[in-house]
Amino acid sequence: MVITSTTPLDQVPGEQFLISCLQKPVSFLINNKIIKKGKLLLFRRTHYFIQVILLSEKGIRETFDVPFPFKVENYTEENLMYFDYRLLSLETEKIPKIPLKVLSIYFDKILEIQAF
Repeated sequence: MVITSTTPLDQVPGEQFLISCLQKPVSFLINNKIIKKGKLLLFRRTHYFIQVILLSEKGIRETFDVPFPFKVENYTEENLMYFDYRLLSLETEKIPKIPLKVLSIYFDKILEIQAF
């Protein structure tokens, strides 16, 4: 297990894990619910996001953006990685004021990325 909380801005968080998942089926889950699933074709860094391109089971290419996490937990031997977006994992003494309604599905949650 490797836990990282800071990633240089010229790198992609969890890059080695994502490279090992290329051309393999992967699932992206939040709260044990699959939000995206398919064969990982490509990923790249776009500002503070990781752009992911999947080939769905129906043969359709899907592109979606995953924000950089506050913390990464990599369990390579289990083909599993967690992107932690919980506020408690944000390494700061003072948490900024959060709006009452947050539209992001990632807010204060953990994204599980699993390869098969």
